[in-house]
Amino acid sequence: MSRVNKKWTIRRHGEDYQAIGRELGVNPLLVWMMMNREIPREEMESYLHPKRSDLGNPHTLLDGDKAADILCHAIESHQKIRIMGDYDIDGIMSTYILHSGLRSLGADCDYQIPHRVRDGYGLNPRLVEEAAEEGRQVLVTCDNGISSFDAIRSAKEKGMTVIVTDHHAIAADEHGEDKLPPADALVNPHRKDDPTTYKEICGAVVAWKFLDLVYEKSGKGSASEEWWKFLPFAAIATVGDVMPLREENRAIVKLGLSAMRDLDNIGLSALIEEKQLDKRHMTAFQIGFVLGPCLNAAGRLESALQGVELLECQDRARAAEIAGHLADLNEKRKKETEHGVDEAEFLLKEEGWDKDRVLVIYEPDVPESVVGIVAGRIRERTNKPTIVLTDGQDEVKGSARSIEAYHMYNSLLEVSDLLDKFGGHPMAAGMSLPRGNVDRFRKALNDKCRLTDEDLTQNLRIDADMTFFYLLKHPELVGELDLLEPFGNGNEKPVFAESHTRVLKMRTIGKEGQYLKFTLQGKNQARIEALYFGDGVEMKKDLTEAFGEDQVEAAMWGRANRLCLTVAYYPTINSFRGSESVEVIISDYLIPKDVL
Repeated sequence: MSRVNKKWTIRRHGEDYQAIGRELGVNPLLVWMMMNREIPREEMESYLHPKRSDLGNPHTLLDGDKAADILCHAIESHQKIRIMGDYDIDGIMSTYILHSGLRSLGADCDYQIPHRVRDGYGLNPRLVEEAAEEGRQVLVTCDNGISSFDAIRSAKEKGMTVIVTDHHAIAADEHGEDKLPPADALVNPHRKDDPTTYKEICGAVVAWKFLDLVYEKSGKGSASEEWWKFLPFAAIATVGDVMPLREENRAIVKLGLSAMRDLDNIGLSALIEEKQLDKRHMTAFQIGFVLGPCLNAAGRLESALQGVELLECQDRARAAEIAGHLADLNEKRKKETEHGVDEAEFLLKEEGWDKDRVLVIYEPDVPESVVGIVAGRIRERTNKPTIVLTDGQDEVKGSARSIEAYHMYNSLLEVSDLLDKFGGHPMAAGMSLPRGNVDRFRKALNDKCRLTDEDLTQNLRIDADMTFFYLLKHPELVGELDLLEPFGNGNEKPVFAESHTRVLKMRTIGKEGQYLKFTLQGKNQARIEALYFGDGVEMKKDLTEAFGEDQVEAAMWGRANRLCLTVAYYPTINSFRGSESVEVIISDYLIPKDVL
């Protein structure tokens, strides 16, 4: 595969960050970081110290009060309610929040989650028929439903009451108005007339806010402590569904991680223990890259119902059993993903698709459950919008991952005549289409694509030049940077850089030797341990091409060599056997041309 064009930019400011730091009582470096993330001065205090009052008012959700009235009446009249969730982490958390919350109000309530392969995404007529046959009178969707026109029409024809709670993009009709299914109430912050200030919330947060309204109208009181206990699950979904960690989302995640310390959920605690984490010090990274993949693996390889079962489990032995099984499923998912990525890279080169600006990769045999992850990996390696397609039961199904310059959902709208079904966000989407349309689909997307070379250049924004020497002299900076947590989409970790560092030693780490560990020497002879959790195999290839195999071999043995790197990094503290030391995590690297 062709290498990604890289561009590093050092951020500069003219504001007096020193004075603002004194006003806020924090290190001026933190002010610099917030300026880099375009946090307005008046929002910096709440950014650093979010409070419960920073959460949005659920009453602003259009149809929220109406939906809560309908549901409270259904509970009081003992109607049978079915919650319809989704098979990813957001859908699992949404389902758990609504099911457990409504059950606490005495609702006759159960839940169902579509099977990824058999049902596909969202509510469908088969699931409606199943609910009707089982006597369910009310359907409440969560994290889906806004595009389930046929299914909701079928439910209404059967006399069912339908409430949609969702957060996905809404298609517009020929007049530019929202195209909405015929539900009795539709709660989605993306509705055109919805006055909600911050709209980029996940499905679980929509469900959580809706539950607050139901609690209030049922007499439990708004924002009761029983409702508040679901906050950690809304936070997990926010991170797991890769929502922007800004404004209200930041408050939800930061407060949710704090509340997790006192979490008494047996199932989630079992998964945390299975992955050898400490719930007293949970981070967004651990949710996104350790716990989240295990929960998602259930829906990818078997059934997401296991995820809800885990969260509702009251037996510690059974919870430990489910947690272990989910961890095993995730290991299986990893292997299937690696195979899918290898095959995708081969096809890109073999078929000549790598020349396209929008990559559409048709892998008939890759499991449908991992196409989204494979698309994400290829997107990371190429910095191009990527769609991976595979054969479903009767049609081709696929998943897309995009870049900032390419609005995936709007782009799919432009070629919707070639698709049977699609939905999603600017950065991710899913779709299905006839097999005969695959080549036309690829060509149409690229013909309509307006991406420039600049758009496809991987631009890494460096927060500041910081030498290892300075960092080692001021180790307290590492702890102070924790105030900027949680990190993730829209609030990336600070990135520092030092140029022309010498590689004194390197070695492979990880179960399969897929990562690298270095001893680097920067200016003033400062030495530091550095870890690289990117593609270690590719990095070794780069170093070999630049300096020669003999020099890489020398570095692997800790002998004198010519290896030199300019590194972008994030500092962290390594605790080992009671002692602490500063080390750095390499986020990207360049090989200085003037040393070759």
